[in-house]
Amino acid sequence: MQSLDVLRRSPTADYVATVLHSVSLTPTIKAIRLRLDRDDFRFLPGQSVWPKFEQDGRKFSKIYSIASSPSSCPEIELCVSRVGWSSATLQDLAIGQSLPLRGPYGLMTLSELPQRPRLYIAEGSGIAPLKSQIDWLYECGYQYPIWLVQANPETPVHLPYQQHWQRLQQTWGNFHYREAIAQCPETVLARLRLDLATFDIVICAVGERSDQLQETILSLGAKLDQLRSEKFIAF
Repeated sequence: MQSLDVLRRSPTADYVATVLHSVSLTPTIKAIRLRLDRDDFRFLPGQSVWPKFEQDGRKFSKIYSIASSPSSCPEIELCVSRVGWSSATLQDLAIGQSLPLRGPYGLMTLSELPQRPRLYIAEGSGIAPLKSQIDWLYECGYQYPIWLVQANPETPVHLPYQQHWQRLQQTWGNFHYREAIAQCPETVLARLRLDLATFDIVICAVGERSDQLQETILSLGAKLDQLRSEKFIAF
């Protein structure tokens, strides 16, 4: 297990990453494993990196959340949804190919173990920063309940990291996984009947879906000061 006293982030800097592995998680989402060229890279669970390259005169300018735990450094994993030219370029990188990137970035992070139960809600590749946090909490022996509600609007019957979550639920008594397949996360959340006022809640979804999920959570009794949401743009 990773010790809290070594959990820290390095200053934002430039790196060169090499593709180690690339695997399809759903028909549109890939997990891409990278190794950075320096061992001093450190990030907090929930942070991101910014791949930087050009294609046909267009600059790649999207930041991607890291899906792996900080314990895997200097290796990181990105969860990339194929929805446009930039994400397609990143998905099509060959094993052994290199690309420059900059990081870490991002403020929706964990720097110490929380002291309340946690509810995570993710749609599509928005699972990435939440996976980083959940995996790290598992490694640290986190003692409070964790719930994950996951959906994927792009291909509703295919959830990224689904088998990972199913295995984790079997081995970690504090972790509870609910799939929103052929239904929206709002329906699943309403059926859980959790006392949301006692939870820290994190939402990650595309654009206005993040706002819609936040409204639902608040209507079910969550406290605004214990809720964090992050929007991402798919292109």
